Amino acid sequence: MVTFKQVSKGSAYKYYGRQVVVGDGRRPRGRSLEQAQEEVGVPPGVWMGRALPAVGLVSGARVTERQMRNLFGEGLHPDADRIVADRLAAGDSPAAAARAARLGYRVQKWSGNDLVFRPPGSVQALWALGTPPVRQLIEDLQTRVTGEVLATAETEHLWVRVGGDSTVQRARAGVIAARFRHYENRDGMPLLHDHVVLSVKVRRQGDRWGTLHTRSFLEYAVALSGLYNQRLMEEICRALDLATVPRYPTAGQRPVMELAGIPEQLIDWAATRTTATMQRLAELVGQYQEPPASL
Repeated sequence: MVTFKQVSKGSAYKYYGRQVVVGDGRRPRGRSLEQAQEEVGVPPGVWMGRALPAVGLVSGARVTERQMRNLFGEGLHPDADRIVADRLAAGDSPAAAARAARLGYRVQKWSGNDLVFRPPGSVQALWALGTPPVRQLIEDLQTRVTGEVLATAETEHLWVRVGGDSTVQRARAGVIAARFRHYENRDGMPLLHDHVVLSVKVRRQGDRWGTLHTRSFLEYAVALSGLYNQRLMEEICRALDLATVPRYPTAGQRPVMELAGIPEQLIDWAATRTTATMQRLAELVGQYQEPPASL
């Protein structure tokens, strides 16, 4: 499953700094990014995307806290501090140095998009209870398939607004993204998933930077989710000689493909957050349907 969340400029660094880079809301106060990631047991974030060379970044390189703050908090070049310092040293005015560190126009509202790549419940159960080699295999396939799906998104589904009338045009292929891997959910239960944070800064057909037309991108979120599920299942079944079976978690809706041989109870156990959400929804519906108390 791939879920999608827009993050506004005003809340971007708070959201990413506390909920993404070191796990969901578990960053110890007063710790550097490197210290916090080591303490909670998550690997450092890494850069990915075909637009990285345009900003001097390398795929797989470690994401620093300052780069996150610049790109996702302000919509600036990830290494904006260095650029400003170099321009000032070369004799530029502060205003000219600041302009050199921007990627196109200022971010007005949305600065990033958080795509969460979460394997199906049967894969989660196999990963959580499997042997170390099986767990490592699933993690490696998760990395590979996530990269494949992002490559599809950045080559086929990027649009940008151009001109005073905000005409929507196809953007140049390539995004700047940071991937953060988590191993638990907010309740501390095993849950392998990746947060892939996309900057809204994409290139137009020329070399100028523009802002991603997020609504158009969102229209393909369901298709990307389906592609991710299919490719991950294919690779796991091929590597471990397994098969899939349809599962009908909701009557009347399309089935979900799960690994054959994984008990229903384990699949439900791996979906604790979904279960909690549905239980809370049922509670709210029940409260709404109750007749008002007599005055």
